[in-house]
Amino acid sequence: MTPLEQYHSVLDVLRFLKNEPKHFHTVEHVPMKSRASMFGLTTISNDSWLIGDRAILTRRYEPWPTDTLNLISTWTASDGYYAITDAPVPPPPSRPWKPGDGPTLVHLAAGGGTKIDADDNDAGVPEATSKCVYSIGDVCIKMHHTLHCDSTDEHITIKEMLKHFPNRTFALPTVLYHARYDNRYFLVTSKIPGETAAKLWWDFDDATKDRYADLVAQACVEFATLTSSELGAGIDGTTTKNNRFNECLTRKDKPDILANCNTVGLSAQPPFSFCHGDLGPTNVIIDRQKETIGIIDWQAAQFVPREWIGVEFARTMAMIQDPPIPENYKNNDYAQRVWKALQQRGFSNDGSVWLDWKIVDWQ
Repeated sequence: MTPLEQYHSVLDVLRFLKNEPKHFHTVEHVPMKSRASMFGLTTISNDSWLIGDRAILTRRYEPWPTDTLNLISTWTASDGYYAITDAPVPPPPSRPWKPGDGPTLVHLAAGGGTKIDADDNDAGVPEATSKCVYSIGDVCIKMHHTLHCDSTDEHITIKEMLKHFPNRTFALPTVLYHARYDNRYFLVTSKIPGETAAKLWWDFDDATKDRYADLVAQACVEFATLTSSELGAGIDGTTTKNNRFNECLTRKDKPDILANCNTVGLSAQPPFSFCHGDLGPTNVIIDRQKETIGIIDWQAAQFVPREWIGVEFARTMAMIQDPPIPENYKNNDYAQRVWKALQQRGFSNDGSVWLDWKIVDWQ
């Protein structure tokens, strides 16, 4: 069975049970691990894996020759020398990834991805798993469905960010491989040194939390200096209908985004500012030695009214901490500290008007 056939043969697994959470920690949610194989990482051997069906990731214990056939990229990691090469046609035999294989499944997300027509057994369960991320050899392998998820490809955003912000105060990953086909997007990037803010946050004292929150706010201000006349466009100018801002600024009874912006106190006039769109604690990497941050997961980045950047933190949209949370702490601690730092930089819209307006959709 080819990787593509494997992918299609397990699509029915994507149908969620109604009691499964929209977001979860992969480590604690063992049943969800069975869903990872459908994204397209399959195992050829103990040191070789097929990414989709067009690229092979291989580990060896001596440097790769520069004249390696079909070589795409190479790097040196703590556990060996890695290379990504074009796969032959047909690709070599492989089996679905399973826990215990070399790559470690570090993230699995749901919602906003592939939409499957519900049958009689799945009524009311249209949304399904959309993204998974593996880690191996000091890199991350990210795969997500592109059906109903037509944002600017992440490698394009990273490339443009590197070009526009050579003196940025935050780190960005290096792109080693990318591809889009069969309604899937594949991305391999270097790891940014450090740990996620989500993992480290509760070990920090208040002063340290505020210092890193200030760095996140500063990063928001930096990339907000990149502007466009196209509301909702990606960094490359591509305007997509299916983006996060459009979803937040439309209502069942009010589809006009520009009019809605005016209603909730957001400027509907250009220029619009570039916004990461998902700058929660899992997408901020903290390097404790250098006391710096890195930013990952640029899939939701787009141009928005500048004040919307503050609203995202003030209303903790996708910015809350996942459990476990220490006693006497709030799950929006990170978001509120960043919001405070943004207020010190001139942001003032706390999103209360927007929330009162949008809540109609959730009732």
